[in-house]
Amino acid sequence: MTSEVVLMNRQAVAMAADSAVTISGQDWIKTYQSVDKLFPLVDGHPVAIMIYNNAEIMSTPWETVISLYRDAMRGQALDTVQDYAEDFMNFLSGNPDLFPPDHQDTEYFKMVAVVFSAVAEDFEMQVRRLQETGGGRVREHLSSIFEYVVGQLHEDYKRYPDDSARGDLECFPKGMDEQVRRRYGGDVEHLIDSLLSAIRNEHGAIQVSDETRNRLRDIAVFVATRDAFFEHYTGVVFAGFGAREKYPAMRSYLSSGVVLGILKRKNDRTVDMTADGGPVVQPFAQDRMIKTFLTGMDEYQRRFIFGETLKLSVNIASEVIGSTPNLSDTQRETLLRNYSETNMRVALGEFFRSIDGYQYAVHTRPIYRAIASLPRRELGETAASLIKLNSFQQKVMHAIETVGGPIDVAVITRSSGLELKRDKPDL
Repeated sequence: MTSEVVLMNRQAVAMAADSAVTISGQDWIKTYQSVDKLFPLVDGHPVAIMIYNNAEIMSTPWETVISLYRDAMRGQALDTVQDYAEDFMNFLSGNPDLFPPDHQDTEYFKMVAVVFSAVAEDFEMQVRRLQETGGGRVREHLSSIFEYVVGQLHEDYKRYPDDSARGDLECFPKGMDEQVRRRYGGDVEHLIDSLLSAIRNEHGAIQVSDETRNRLRDIAVFVATRDAFFEHYTGVVFAGFGAREKYPAMRSYLSSGVVLGILKRKNDRTVDMTADGGPVVQPFAQDRMIKTFLTGMDEYQRRFIFGETLKLSVNIASEVIGSTPNLSDTQRETLLRNYSETNMRVALGEFFRSIDGYQYAVHTRPIYRAIASLPRRELGETAASLIKLNSFQQKVMHAIETVGGPIDVAVITRSSGLELKRDKPDL
């Protein structure tokens, strides 16, 4: 993992990234602290690119891909950061020399294999959970467990966590799902057979219905086309000034692999600074300590307090209603309904929103006010300090230090261009 941040005010952009990378296997994990994640995008122009999560795209280092794009641009200026971002993504999509069709096929199968491996891991976890709870003869439930796991993933690809419908990504043309199904259908059958064989070798015979097998076929298509990144992906962040932009801008994408000549991608954050706009603080990847610094409270602690307060409130209301004398059954039922967990949750939501408003006024707003007026050098120092917060937290806790090492900082202005300070690790 990593920790990165983009700060913007009206005169400058500061981007900061740590240099840690974590590589893991089945029984081992190793962390290195010497990886570059922040680069100039085009020579001589005030735009930078930053990556997080996965250091490679389709088995090619992102640093190599960025360097090839920089060579191809030959110092060409584009009007906006949006133009730079789209041009870079199109460079990856329409580049058979970089990603030949047979290489795209291989990487697609890797994407599907990663997701099918997640199915197998979830199946193993569900089996262990049933064994630990003493849920009877586990072998009798293996088929049901497998169908449940596949069904859950299939539903995750169809709907967002808020239960709204999840569609295909906008980067793909209409009918892309059928193209993928026709191109890779036969090979997907072999991947499904390999998944089932691995499970049967470990647990014995399981029955797989036609419906479940069809869901696995759907998942193999959804991996490529749906607005979901359950496979390995990379976050790609662009920030700076286009040739016609007076104020800085930022674009952030999630990207995966090139499928049938099109890069799977999604523009997940868009920020354009304006004359009357406030400063921008956008953390990426591991951002817990940065958010805690900005808000004054850890978000997980806030959720815990909300949940405990809700339970306490419901219990007190129930006890008071239950112990109040001279209430008829109808009155008691009405009061219990009025003070139900659902209604109390709404009331507590209003209470916590009031706390959030106070918190923003006395804690967050002064920080943002300071960032809005920071000169470029101080803006870069602030960005680096925010990364150090995440690094320090992991250093003092009993955890693998997935954030750390030298911190690279890029400061970008229209007048001075891009200044990149790349710290070197101690040898």
